[in-house]
Amino acid sequence: MSTGVVFQQMLVIFLLIAVGVFLYRKKAVTEVTSRQLSGLITNICNPALMIASVFSDEMPATRQDILLTAGIAAGTYVFAIAAGILVPRLLRVEPQERKYYHMMMVYGNTGFIGIPLVSALLGEGAVIYVTVFNFFFNVLIYTHGITVMAGGTGNRQAFQWKKMINAGTISAVAALILFWFEIPLPVFLEDAASYMGRCTTFLSMIVLGVSVAQMSPAKIFSNGKLYGAALIRLLVIPIAAGMVLRPLVHNETILDVSVLLLAMPVGNMPLMLAQENGEKAEVLAQGAILTTILSLVTVTVNTMFLN
Repeated sequence: MSTGVVFQQMLVIFLLIAVGVFLYRKKAVTEVTSRQLSGLITNICNPALMIASVFSDEMPATRQDILLTAGIAAGTYVFAIAAGILVPRLLRVEPQERKYYHMMMVYGNTGFIGIPLVSALLGEGAVIYVTVFNFFFNVLIYTHGITVMAGGTGNRQAFQWKKMINAGTISAVAALILFWFEIPLPVFLEDAASYMGRCTTFLSMIVLGVSVAQMSPAKIFSNGKLYGAALIRLLVIPIAAGMVLRPLVHNETILDVSVLLLAMPVGNMPLMLAQENGEKAEVLAQGAILTTILSLVTVTVNTMFLN
């Protein structure tokens, strides 16, 4: 994976985010529009891209590759959860905010940014590996995630099993079943999924641009502890994981996908869970935006260690 190509792709992503900022400030896109686009991406575009990846001419995966990816995904999430426990204490984060930093360590933006970035860099067929990671993400966010976010609020929620039955999980399972059992689909369904999936990158970046436009720069860049968390989230964790995985994983595509997904900026799901608990949790919004901005450089740096 060429470092120059990665940097160029990150520039493309940031140009598209800038378009989102511009559209919001010109009132061509509103908060309501952004929420509607988020629903479209989450429920239609990303799922369609997962399904389309199974039928891509660039499909590189075997069943053994999928099992290997599942093992790596499980291991990396265990590693990330351990980091989520240790990092807030290392940074001396106030006890009431530790759970937010914990969530930032574990849950990256593997959907809105991870899927389109992997598709652009490694080909549509590599999205099948992202699908495996996203399946683990969906299971964990509604079990481990809600447990962490409920901590200290007195809001003891049961594991939200019903919420795990969503478009992301269903499409991930469907894609893996179609792949595993080599089930063909009519050409018109494959083409429809491909067309819908191709909208993912642009629409996702518009939504991120709206989020950036809504946040005061002073709030984003004035929190010193967030920089420490961002450094660990964006560089230390993926580079450490890459060093561990390189001698063990001989499939370059799986290795690249695993490290790229670990290098993703903070996702928006932790903030959504905080809002469900009635918490403002501005630090989560700040962390998501700061890490997204910094990822222009850090994702490129991570690929240098892969080459």
